[in-house]
Amino acid sequence: MMKLFTGGRRKVVAIMAIALVASLTQVSSSGAAGAGTPKRGGNITVGIFDSFPGYCMADSLANSSLMGARTIYETWVEQRADGKIVPYLLKSWEHSADNKIWSLVVRDGIKFHDGTPVDAAALATNLQALRGALLLAGKAGSPGTAGGFTANITDVKVTGPMSVQVTLYQAESDYPESLYASGRFFARAPSQILGKTCSTTPVGTGAFKLVSTELTKLVVTANPDYWRKDAKGGKLPYLNGITFTYLPDALPRVSGVKSGSLAATMFSSASEAKQIKDLQKNKSVTSILSPEDYYPSIWLNHKLAPFSSKNARLAVSHALDREKFVKVRQKGLGSVPDSIVGPNNIMYNKKNFAGFDLAKAKSFAAAYKVETGKDLEFSFPVNTSSSDDVANSTLIKQMLEAAGIKMNVLPQTTAEIIAKAFPQQYQAMPLLLMEGTGTGFILPFLVSDMSGGNPTALLNVSPRTKILYSILNLSSFKDTVSENLLFAARAESNMAKKKKLYQDATAQLQAEARLTSLWRTSYMLSYKNLGGVGELPLAAGGQRRLVTNFGIDWTGVWSNK
Repeated sequence: MMKLFTGGRRKVVAIMAIALVASLTQVSSSGAAGAGTPKRGGNITVGIFDSFPGYCMADSLANSSLMGARTIYETWVEQRADGKIVPYLLKSWEHSADNKIWSLVVRDGIKFHDGTPVDAAALATNLQALRGALLLAGKAGSPGTAGGFTANITDVKVTGPMSVQVTLYQAESDYPESLYASGRFFARAPSQILGKTCSTTPVGTGAFKLVSTELTKLVVTANPDYWRKDAKGGKLPYLNGITFTYLPDALPRVSGVKSGSLAATMFSSASEAKQIKDLQKNKSVTSILSPEDYYPSIWLNHKLAPFSSKNARLAVSHALDREKFVKVRQKGLGSVPDSIVGPNNIMYNKKNFAGFDLAKAKSFAAAYKVETGKDLEFSFPVNTSSSDDVANSTLIKQMLEAAGIKMNVLPQTTAEIIAKAFPQQYQAMPLLLMEGTGTGFILPFLVSDMSGGNPTALLNVSPRTKILYSILNLSSFKDTVSENLLFAARAESNMAKKKKLYQDATAQLQAEARLTSLWRTSYMLSYKNLGGVGELPLAAGGQRRLVTNFGIDWTGVWSNK
């Protein structure tokens, strides 16, 4: 589920209705969405910047590889362009007055690619796998980080052929946001979940089916039995097939989409701002930039020196010249943060944010030396195979040195960094986890125990499984003040009160410098000779967000070639 912000590695109902579509930026006109009548057929290739580690519950599909997986899989709920979570494979839901019991009803007439029905039993199997119940029963593998996201569930009960009741330990007034999980809680066929090849054989309900998959490539073909139709009642999808190919360096993606060898490709402004700006000027390519609803963070490990010291955390946060970073490394793309989240997020609060102040940085670094008798020094993992990652870390290192702080570059591959991130094994590390307009994906990374202290929580049976409830807390801290505020906000139904609670939690997190951030970032999809991009509405009506960190929806896209 995670991604490195420096390497472009690896979302969440809006509590407030924010029209994100209006903030999308589309540049150029060639191949633009809406051009011409849909055409059927054709196989295209799409360039991405993430690989395919696997498709089971514990596998982490990041950003652009998630886009490929989402041609095979669909989610129980989806997010509209205005931020609202709406039913997708679900038909509807209801909840009790205390927001602790949620009744979910599955849409009729849908089948998985293996021909089995999408029904209450399938939904229950998915939920039980995600929360670890099938692991404990010896029927399926580890839920991985999903164990943290589902820790608030105390019971899953099939109540009818198409209905499931979910009981929560703590109230959640917006539980469908957790069910969305940033677009990552797929509907997997029970045969995949319970089979021996769960990681390598994805079986979903999507418009495309698996042909082959490997670490660097995913090939899918049209699903002839796909359940959705276009506006005229015609079959979907239009394309015959798509090949998603992993191109970690940006230049082949740029040249590929310019030449047409790639029908489309994705970029992250986290490390590819130069290439984004180049393509925005190209009149033969259509480029669509997402909103800046992604907040790259530096996570400071409180369990290890030096960041067990608040002085050290404040020194580093105040030493980061974010305006310079945006200007030099982002080429002016993105904006300078004044909070750990952006202004579209319900948690947004500028209070107590430790922004750039070199004098304060030096003062806190000096206080750390008085406190410990040591100079402030730490190691920072960097994917040294990426020139952009190296350049980003070099600038950060220079900023810290100006404040008397020493940062040692720790050469690591992206795979190594992700593997060591959960639980946190570095003194500090960069990961893009804070994102979106709501908190369904953010909150699990900011609390020490996602079960909320429930003594009967499912995975509390052993240290081996219990760790999954805290594995998402990358900064390895426990702050009862911010945790109580976050859980209270999640339970609150009154929007004004909910917002205030979330903002108070942000102020507390920032006062303690639990984590910090460098800039707000975007993702871009560039394409050529394609139609229908962003035109197909959601099953429940309304438009989905056009471009996200996992790209676009390919169900209604066609090739103009």
